[in-house]
Amino acid sequence: MRVVAGQWRGRKLQPPKGDAIRPTADRVKEALFSILGDRVRGAAFVDLCCGSGALGIEALSRGAARALFIDASAEALALARANLARCGAADGTWSCEQSDAVAWLARWRPAEGQPWLAVSDPPYRAGLAEPIMEGLEGLRARGACRGLVVEQGSAEAAAGEPGPGWRLRRYGQSTLALWFPDADSRDA
Repeated sequence: MRVVAGQWRGRKLQPPKGDAIRPTADRVKEALFSILGDRVRGAAFVDLCCGSGALGIEALSRGAARALFIDASAEALALARANLARCGAADGTWSCEQSDAVAWLARWRPAEGQPWLAVSDPPYRAGLAEPIMEGLEGLRARGACRGLVVEQGSAEAAAGEPGPGWRLRRYGQSTLALWFPDADSRDA
């Protein structure tokens, strides 16, 4: 596991022990951040079901203003904190919160005027992708949402199409469901 681009490019991240946390493959991470492009710069980046924190760290490395790491697992948040320390992430540019992603989405309010985007990589086959997508849809009208992404297993994604405005991109065993408010999202 490594940071792909930005100020911490090439920095190795501490991998999870065991198989309780499944990191996003580098190939999928590279594709995701290629799609996100300049949307990351200056945004508050929400990393739901953050696991090792690799996606939020990648966002900070690429110029996100701050990253919020949310996970139900204390072990995952400890790993995310360790990886943030490895990169030398400045205090005040990130925060971690132990919470179920769906419950967190129900109570979170984006900061006034702060552009934000949210990426979620819930455990595959846990039945979380759909409720997370619904929670994100409820938030997308608040503040300056730059985009929403939910990674899921390709088999899980094939079981049902996402709602209007979502686009799917498949990468082997992973599928990204993408929603963007701007017209160029059709090309995502």
